[in-house]
Amino acid sequence: MTTSENIGPKADIVILANGDVPRHPTPRKLLAGVPLLVCCDGAVATAIALGREPDFVVGDGDSISPSDRSSLGSRFIHVAEQETNDLAKAFDFACRHAARHCATCRIAIIGATGLREDHTIGNIFRLADFAAIVPDTVLYTDTGTFAVVRGRRSFACTRGEAVSVFAPVHGTVVTSQGLQWPLDGVSLDALWSGTLNRTTGSAFVIHTNGRPVLVFRPYSS
Repeated sequence: MTTSENIGPKADIVILANGDVPRHPTPRKLLAGVPLLVCCDGAVATAIALGREPDFVVGDGDSISPSDRSSLGSRFIHVAEQETNDLAKAFDFACRHAARHCATCRIAIIGATGLREDHTIGNIFRLADFAAIVPDTVLYTDTGTFAVVRGRRSFACTRGEAVSVFAPVHGTVVTSQGLQWPLDGVSLDALWSGTLNRTTGSAFVIHTNGRPVLVFRPYSS
């Protein structure tokens, strides 16, 4: 897959998870303007406090008050199984909705970080699984974005932007163009091996041997 993108609030569906309340204007703008908002069941109060009524709320019901659940009516999608967390349940619902209503779909995940480090790390690295289903799935934090590359992907940028590449699978081979410290067919054998790089022009390219990598890009301000 080859795409070119800027960091920016672009999505057809936003999934709001039950982590830290988004503070940065980029995820807040995305939340306010997206056509469809799917909340994990513990994030209903956050969505309403930020001025956006959820279109659907998905989860096992253990993190939502009886009154909120009752007021949602059919907009509450109860998923009782305990093999996945509420973020995965919400993503599965969003995918099924997208299959019915979107020819192509961009999914943004917000509120999936903060509060607990184990949840944060798990949610970030589960993104690779999500993007295997919907390639244009981006996780927005309060400092930047995580996107997934599996194969080849081009990103529009400005010179001097920070970029970090994380390889969750040992031995992932990565090649880059447009980075100050090129990844020249190197095997990223440690999770930190591709971090703390910078762009050298108006675009950069990441190419992998088919295994996924996560690309983190801080917001410009």
